[in-house]
Amino acid sequence: MSKKISITSYFNKILHHKKFVDSIPKDFLLNIDKKIIKIRFLDITHEIFVNIDCNTITLSESSDNYDVEISATLIDFILFIITKGSDKFASKIKINGDIETANKFNSFISDSDKLREIISNIVGERIFIRIESILNNTQSIVDDLVKNLEYDLKDLLIYDLDILPSKKEIDKYINDVDDLKSRTEKLFQKYSND
Repeated sequence: MSKKISITSYFNKILHHKKFVDSIPKDFLLNIDKKIIKIRFLDITHEIFVNIDCNTITLSESSDNYDVEISATLIDFILFIITKGSDKFASKIKINGDIETANKFNSFISDSDKLREIISNIVGERIFIRIESILNNTQSIVDDLVKNLEYDLKDLLIYDLDILPSKKEIDKYINDVDDLKSRTEKLFQKYSND
């Protein structure tokens, strides 16, 4: 019988693997050591707890307490990381609890040099360069997509607002229809009496 492995336990296997542990420089996570960060994904109603202890990261699906809660949609959180802490995505992330810990965690996530060093040590320099190239292309595509979406939405709202009649225009139309109706009735009466 096969044992079902959860995503969290799978990630913990990676995070606790010797190659990963050895790739993290000594005191690398010192700023957020002994902290538990709750990350709540709003769009998939799932939460994960990130426990940092003695330069190791452990993920769990529950915890009795935590230092800070970070709430965001999964895509906003991923885009925040990919765009290296872009204000556009940072503004969509809600933080409750110890703000200092949240700021340290966010700066760690958005500090590309730290993450680059870890990933480079794990996967190797050549593969990392390829991954970084893909992420940079993805970032530019996402930036273009967001920029175009903003312009398209703005244009849609502006043109739709111009297309939709105002209350004054609707009242004028109703008055014109009433006027036309009364003139038509007068003409009808005039010709039906003749």
